[in-house]
Amino acid sequence: MTDSTRLPSPLHAWVESVLGPLDDVRDSSHDRDNSQVWRVTGPAGAHYVKVAPKPILYTRETRAYREAVPHLGYGNAPVLRDSSAQLLALILTAVDGEPLKEEASPARRRTAHRQAGQLLRRFHDAMTGPLSQPEASAVIENTVTGLDKHLAEAREHLSATEDDVLRRLVTGLPGCGPLPAGWRHGDFWERNLLWNGRRCVLIDFERSEPGPRVTDFVKLATSLWPDHPELRTALFEGYSRPLSEAERYALTAFAAADAASALAYGPRHGDPLVTARGRRTVERLVQGGTL
Repeated sequence: MTDSTRLPSPLHAWVESVLGPLDDVRDSSHDRDNSQVWRVTGPAGAHYVKVAPKPILYTRETRAYREAVPHLGYGNAPVLRDSSAQLLALILTAVDGEPLKEEASPARRRTAHRQAGQLLRRFHDAMTGPLSQPEASAVIENTVTGLDKHLAEAREHLSATEDDVLRRLVTGLPGCGPLPAGWRHGDFWERNLLWNGRRCVLIDFERSEPGPRVTDFVKLATSLWPDHPELRTALFEGYSRPLSEAERYALTAFAAADAASALAYGPRHGDPLVTARGRRTVERLVQGGTL
């Protein structure tokens, strides 16, 4: 979290070279050490300035804004005004809305999830066919090869039976065959869906890259859908197709990998929400073997 409401000097100079003089700068960072986001206003209107924590995240996000985000349609995502590889910085137009989780009306929340499903389908369809398949295969391979590390780090938080269940599910991923691939968001859940009561907007593309489409459902399947199955129904109504049998297995397998990662990360970093999500997923998989 940044403490200052002033942009660092080189960043300030670059932003004003793009937008003109700034009237107001406000820290809008997330509550984590590596988040650097500011809301700035001036004659050009309201914008967000975002500094990526790592070069790879800058590269992913700028590529997504140039190649995939335009497929979402006007007003359904921020617009990239400019970017600086030297500063790892992006200037994005401000969009209307608050995180979707703040919506109290069940009916409006279902409407928002239908719209979110429509947006995700457009995003996935921004890249189809053979161009995305090799990268999708690499995601599966990396998920399987990374499992041992996560299980070792989570050893104190898993029983032998739980370890076996997670290992069995994840190592079955290559047997699913080619999964439908496309441009995936990489962090698709209510925090990155803004809602103004009428319109849903998708944000935060720093983890976007080609890969198996089904991975974009993991966070919702492990955190939201267990308590709100009606939102799962609404989202797939918007997405306009159900998961295939192979994708249903893959969703469970990727959720198992996510649980191992969560139980490795959460306790080590003192993050009770991540830890609880991982623990709940493990318990569901041990009891039922599927999501």
